[in-house]
Amino acid sequence: MIRIIYFIPLLLLCWGCNDFLNEEPEISVTNNNYWKTEQDVESAVYGMHLQFRYAMGNGNPQDRDRGVIFDMLPAPWLRLVNNDLRSFYQISDSRLFWRDYYNVICLANSILDNISRASLPEERYRFYLGQTLVVRAWLYFYIICNWGDAPWIDHNEDVGEKGRIPWQEIAAYIIRDLKQAIDLLPRADALQDSQGKFIESKQIPSKGAAHAILAQVYAWKAGLNREPELNRSALAECDSVVSDPSYDLVGSIREVCEAVMLGNSREGIFELDFGKDSDGDLSLKGGYSDLCQRWPVLPLTTPATYSRSQLAISSAAVYRLYPDKTDQRREEYFYKLDSMAGVSTAITRGRAYIRKIRHVVIYVGGPLDGRLKGYEGNQIIIRLADILLLRAELRAKTGDTGGAIADLNRVRRRAGAAEYPAGENDLKEAIAVERDRELFCEGITIRFFDILRNGTFREKLRGGFKTLSDQDVADGALFLPVGKSAFFNNTLMRQNIYWKKQGFQN
Repeated sequence: MIRIIYFIPLLLLCWGCNDFLNEEPEISVTNNNYWKTEQDVESAVYGMHLQFRYAMGNGNPQDRDRGVIFDMLPAPWLRLVNNDLRSFYQISDSRLFWRDYYNVICLANSILDNISRASLPEERYRFYLGQTLVVRAWLYFYIICNWGDAPWIDHNEDVGEKGRIPWQEIAAYIIRDLKQAIDLLPRADALQDSQGKFIESKQIPSKGAAHAILAQVYAWKAGLNREPELNRSALAECDSVVSDPSYDLVGSIREVCEAVMLGNSREGIFELDFGKDSDGDLSLKGGYSDLCQRWPVLPLTTPATYSRSQLAISSAAVYRLYPDKTDQRREEYFYKLDSMAGVSTAITRGRAYIRKIRHVVIYVGGPLDGRLKGYEGNQIIIRLADILLLRAELRAKTGDTGGAIADLNRVRRRAGAAEYPAGENDLKEAIAVERDRELFCEGITIRFFDILRNGTFREKLRGGFKTLSDQDVADGALFLPVGKSAFFNNTLMRQNIYWKKQGFQN
């Protein structure tokens, strides 16, 4: 059973928007004497954001990614990318749990259920309502992308046992909420806190973020539910993002690594905002950097440093992915790619050395002096280059070849790479590969979701994906099995049909 946890609103002393991510709640009160002032609502909304960041950052969601492009994988990851989940997960594995996401949804529902009780100017009411709808919509979208069918909870009074409903129905609710949020929210360059101070954090949703998520929802539903007409709806949402003056591509790939990955840049659209001064933030940050980066980013390492649990990519695979020698991503995402490829494999094991996420925080003094404390920077969920390449994909699908090439080339020019069609014939595949290149080692399961959306899992994924029948797919083989916690005291919950056949019981 999904635990419906009623939100006890958080009254935070001296909690402003620009530092909300690093503050801790000091006083708790009950719904009976809450929801009166803007401070009450602001505290509750930012309490939701704290839990949102925890849910998405805790436990490293990359551990679910079956579409990693790395070609040097430890044995457990080989089972994961081969879709041999019975050998990788147990039903009690917390990586299969959706509980943390539903807990944040419950917080969002509490705000949605109570915000009208507060005495708020219309503009502020719209601001808090809109961002709560976006957070809830993103969480439900993430749930259906990972698990497919799931319970839908719209209000906290909706208690009791809950079964799964078709993911397509949940997608319709997500679309409804995001459309409403678009009407409610200002642009990213006009977000203000209760004191009238500009909000820099890209975790705080804006109109552009709502458009960007809605574009992804439409594109997902168009692909997986075979509704190609929705590609035009997705395209219109991408147009809204690209035309928003709040966003622009930074000038170079070096700036992508130095500024965009750090967070809250002009290219960022929606992010998890992590501070550098909080030990808790540094431990939550996670991401692919923890899984695949060693020397020269990490202190106290050498080119020979290697971990058996490490994800790695060979120099040969990098050359295949980035064949253009003028592509700046070869030298910015990887450390001295060409010269390190010439070093003895006794040292390198044939690896390329990833350094896309560079901002490390090191312990100073004490027993851990000089060792890694964590990575500074945000977890980027959506940035403008992502939306440009999604728009290129959608333009190609809807017959606008010229527009698709223009978007593709805009991203390539920024990288210093040759423009299309230099030796390439398949435009859709060129766009897909460009997404692999540009978004390498960032986001949350981006490549896997791209492949599912485009229906290329048999061609591009490994192992068991290649032999899936259409019935296997209909039974849920592309989604995850549901973790054990969802079945507690819930007789209406059912396991994914495909994974139940593979041994995952209720």
